[in-house]
Amino acid sequence: MGSTCRTALKFTGLVIMVICIIQLHIFLHKPWYQFKLMRLQIMCILQMVLSYGSYYIYRTYKVNPIWKRIIIIVIALTHFSFFAQYMFIGDNPSILALIPFLAQALHVFLCLGTLAGDIGTFLFIPFTIKISIAYQRFKLNFVPVCAIVLTIWSYVNTLLPPQHSTVHVPIKGLASQFENFHVIQLSDIHVGPTTGKAFVDWMVDEVNKRNPDAVMITGDLVDSSVKNLKHAVHNLRNLESKYGTFYVTGNHEYYTNDADNWLKHLRSLSITALHNQNAMIVESSNNSKICIAGVDDPQSEKMGYTGHSTDPISATAGCPEDAPVIMLAHQPKAAKLSIDLLPRVDLVLSGHTHGGQFFPVHIPVYLVNPFFAGLYQPKPDTHVYVSRGLRFYGAPMRLFSFPQYTSIYLHKKFEE
Repeated sequence: MGSTCRTALKFTGLVIMVICIIQLHIFLHKPWYQFKLMRLQIMCILQMVLSYGSYYIYRTYKVNPIWKRIIIIVIALTHFSFFAQYMFIGDNPSILALIPFLAQALHVFLCLGTLAGDIGTFLFIPFTIKISIAYQRFKLNFVPVCAIVLTIWSYVNTLLPPQHSTVHVPIKGLASQFENFHVIQLSDIHVGPTTGKAFVDWMVDEVNKRNPDAVMITGDLVDSSVKNLKHAVHNLRNLESKYGTFYVTGNHEYYTNDADNWLKHLRSLSITALHNQNAMIVESSNNSKICIAGVDDPQSEKMGYTGHSTDPISATAGCPEDAPVIMLAHQPKAAKLSIDLLPRVDLVLSGHTHGGQFFPVHIPVYLVNPFFAGLYQPKPDTHVYVSRGLRFYGAPMRLFSFPQYTSIYLHKKFEE
C-alpha cells in the first residue's frame, strides 16, 4: 500500500510539473499557440483525475477475473475518448467516437457506484465479519451490473426525441402587437463527435412545424471548427420564423479556438450572430420594438480570446428605453451579471447547465450556478429562463435531466 501511495504521489508531481511548464509557455507565446498549450494542460489534468478513478475501480474489481478484463477495456477506452473527440469528427457521429464515450459513461458510474459501495462497507464494519464479507461479495457483482444498466439507461435517454416545453412570460410594457409573441429557444446542441447533421436536420424540421416568431440559439452550438462542421450545420439556414434566428456564443465555441469564424459562418447562413451587440425586432404597423441583445460567453475572457468579453452594457447600447429587452447569455453567471449591471432587462435566456445532465452531477451544477434550470424571477420585472439543452457534452448520458427545447410566449404584464 505504501509503494502504491508513493507511485501515485510521483505521478501527481510529474503531472503538476508538466502543467506548470505548459502554463509558463502559455504566457510566453502567441495566442494560437497559447490555445493549443491550454488544451494540452486541460488534457493533462483530466487524464490525471481519470487515472485515479481508473486505479480505484481496477483495484476493487481485479479479484474477479471476468470483471477485471472488462474494467481494463473500459479504462483504456475511457482514456482514449479524450483523443477520439478530436480524431473522429464528420457530418454525422462515428461509432469510433461513440464507443469510447460510452466507456467513459460506464467509467463514471463504476467510480460513483464503487464509492457508494465502499461507504456501505464502512457502515457494516460495526457488525459481524460474516455480514461484512457477504456484503463485499454482493458489492463486487452488484455495482458493475448497476453501472452497466445505468449506462444503457442514460444512453437510451439521449436517443429519445427532446421534450418540447412551453413557458409563458409576462413582459412590462409589451406592445399589444407583440402579445403572444412566440420564441423558440435552442441551446447546447453540441454538434461534434456525437451529434451531427441528422440531428440538426431533425431539429430544423421540428422548429419549422411550430411556426415561431423568432428562434434564439443560446450557445454551445458546436464542439469543433467551421472547417470540420460547416456541412453538419448547413441546414440551420432553413430555420423559418417571422423575424429570424439569433445566436450567441457559449463556452464551447471558445474551446474550438474558432469563435470568430463561427460568427462569420453563421451570418452567412442568415443567422443574426450577436457579439456584444443587439438587433431590433420591429412591428411595422406601429413601429413597436423588442431589443434582442447578446453577450459573449465569460469563457472568452478566461481564455484571453482577443476582442471578446461578457459586456452587457455594450450589448444593449442603442436599445430604446421603452422597448422590452431580451438578453441571450449562455451561462447563468452571465445572466446574473446582465441583471446586476443593466437598468432594464425583461427576459434572459440561458443554457449551459444541461440541468445537471446526469445524477448526481445535478448537485454541484446547482451549487455553482445562480440559476439552474427552468424559469426564475430575480426581480419584479425580470425573468430568467435556463434551458436544459438539446443534447449533451462528452459521454452520451442523460439521467433525471431530459433534453429539451422550449417555446416561450410573451404576454403583456398588467400593473397591479
